[in-house]
Amino acid sequence: MEHLAPWLAHIPRPLAALVPSLLLLVAGAALISLILRSLERALRRTHRHVHVSEDTTRTVRKITGITLWTVLLLILLRFWGIDVDGLWTTLASVLAVVGVGLLAVWTMVSNITATLFIWIWRPYTIGQHIELLPDGIKGRAVDRSLMFTTVEEADGSTLMIPNNLFFQRIIRRAPHGSAAPPAPPEPEAGPKTI
Repeated sequence: MEHLAPWLAHIPRPLAALVPSLLLLVAGAALISLILRSLERALRRTHRHVHVSEDTTRTVRKITGITLWTVLLLILLRFWGIDVDGLWTTLASVLAVVGVGLLAVWTMVSNITATLFIWIWRPYTIGQHIELLPDGIKGRAVDRSLMFTTVEEADGSTLMIPNNLFFQRIIRRAPHGSAAPPAPPEPEAGPKTI
């Protein structure tokens, strides 16, 4: 910057104040372009080995680009003397709230979608004895809502099982009309010795 001082002396004052900002902006834009090109190459290599959809790669590129440009903007604001500490805190807080909100929404949508599929494919019916393997959760399905299936255990207690769990576990169901699911066959004992 010191070797630029004599050159800046001949430029009008308002324009001279913009030159360092423009240099920072150009350097930042070049760096962002380099990072995005490297990301593009890495995504192409990944796409050859792992079948990642084009929508996923496009989303990763957009999120990375938006994040890098936001960071450059905040650096420019800091360079101009604007206090951005509160802005960083607000941005981090908003991202945390959005992340928690997306997790909650994903869980709700997952359970509601699973309920729709349970109604269509009927892996069990209300009143049927079921067991979720390998968890060993077993009992009679007594109710189903958009989020949960209520299973009554042999001792009378009830379990609220998220509906999406029925697509992540193996379901053993008792034949209609039987009291409980059949027990797995016992291993045959060898010859008895006296």
